[in-house]
Amino acid sequence: MRIISIFFCMSLDFLVSHLSIILYSCLLLSMTIVEEKQVYLVLHGINGNSNEGYVVDFVSRQVAKGNIVAVMVTRGLGDSPILGENILHFARTSDVEAAARALKSAITTLSEESNMKLTLAGVGYSMGAITLANYVARSGKECDLDVAVGFSGALDTRQQVHFQRSASLWQPFIAKMMRDTLLGKFSRQIRAKFNDDQMKKLMRARSLIELDEAMFVEYNNFEGLDEYYSEMGAMGDFVGFETKQDEGRVGNVSIPLCMVQSLDDPVGYWGTYHDPEKVSKTGNGWLNILFTRKGGHVGWSLGMNPSIEGWSWMSNVASSYVEAVGRVRSKRLNAA
Repeated sequence: MRIISIFFCMSLDFLVSHLSIILYSCLLLSMTIVEEKQVYLVLHGINGNSNEGYVVDFVSRQVAKGNIVAVMVTRGLGDSPILGENILHFARTSDVEAAARALKSAITTLSEESNMKLTLAGVGYSMGAITLANYVARSGKECDLDVAVGFSGALDTRQQVHFQRSASLWQPFIAKMMRDTLLGKFSRQIRAKFNDDQMKKLMRARSLIELDEAMFVEYNNFEGLDEYYSEMGAMGDFVGFETKQDEGRVGNVSIPLCMVQSLDDPVGYWGTYHDPEKVSKTGNGWLNILFTRKGGHVGWSLGMNPSIEGWSWMSNVASSYVEAVGRVRSKRLNAA
């Protein structure tokens, strides 16, 4: 299968300088004689890895089309080790930046040696969608992706604290799994930095919001939850729609970015999108927002027996959007 898992367990400078060579070799070995092809960088959810069902579904469908998929595993998750003290937090975009840059370098080298037209696309799910959108907004015109799609994410994560149904019903389950993972994999790092009171606060966190404050804010020396969420979301510095400056970094989006959100999502809050119509007009209008009435969180199941179709709705939406952008890019490249 044409799937590459990227783990971040080394310095980013070393990674970018060497990973592009490795990825070029992988891309070259997996090439078939197809004029146009998509290369995908996939970001999984908050406590996931490359074995998540929705990831496997998407990868399988793309491989069957002859496309190539690289899955970026969040640092420390899956089977990836963390050797130092710089463990995961979800306001970090440098890992995505390094992965996209390395893939772009490999694609550029390959394109120069052939007539292949390769589109580099990012696809994110849940927290992966939040991080992906944040990277696209922060990087602006320097973004190495050509197109991006996010499912069940958020744009202004500061608004998530107002979603009480999520905090009281679903977040406790996710928070427990995340805490178990953190203490299971990073116990040495956490206990070396936290005092007894901080450990008690971490153990008593009942929701993701409380866990974010007790763990990620404290460990990474953010001033508070508001600063952490401000750094996490693509609209984290949003003030209003009156001026381009008030829009914040979401106005810097410079590639087609489609965010897909269900209004009945029990985890992610639709309110993080503010006024969707106005948000879609920020910057130069590259941001698309697709709301559905139903779909749940990273769900959108189909038919009476959802196990038959799997996550096909999400997989098809992502690939059709990317392929449409790819066709437009090819026409422009041919005309240039």
